[in-house]
Amino acid sequence: MKSTDTPLLDGILKEASERAKKSLEDAHAQAAEILERAHTRADEEVAAQKRATEAKVKQIQLRLATNKASAKRKALLRQVDDSYQRVMDAVLVALDCQSLKAHLPYWIAEAAIGLDRSEAMVSFSRVCPVSEEDLHKAEEIILEASGAKIRLQLDSKYIQNLGVVVSAIDGSTSFNNQVDIRLRRFERLIRSMIQERA
Repeated sequence: MKSTDTPLLDGILKEASERAKKSLEDAHAQAAEILERAHTRADEEVAAQKRATEAKVKQIQLRLATNKASAKRKALLRQVDDSYQRVMDAVLVALDCQSLKAHLPYWIAEAAIGLDRSEAMVSFSRVCPVSEEDLHKAEEIILEASGAKIRLQLDSKYIQNLGVVVSAIDGSTSFNNQVDIRLRRFERLIRSMIQERA
């Protein structure tokens, strides 16, 4: 090789070295950019996963709170039901013919006014019979309360429970004033009183 070839070769080598250096720098820059993008994507993925996890946790907490509230409501309703049944049992035990007898003419009058007929039959329990005197008193109560004259007569058929059932003569309609039915009419009021104390 001649000495004149050396500067040319040095120039080629220098240019190749500079190109290699530039390529290396570009490769480092690209690698750094790729790495930066990968870090950014990883951070975004982590943030997205964190948000998704937080949303799931909130959903689970909400469901848990709803389930707890539902369980409390059910427990309260069971407690109210139990208390209501105890009250009803105590009332039914306390009620007998002797305690009801004085109220029967009023119950007959109420049923007859509700039935709204000029004549009606009164059914009663064998355990707590209704007398002709009770019917006359009921007729007086009706006349005084509504001004209507309703003729009442005793029905030959008996009812199972304490109280009375007043029916149209033809049996087409009736008004039930038996103790258990009357108690059911007050169920909502009794339950609300029990709930207030629960």
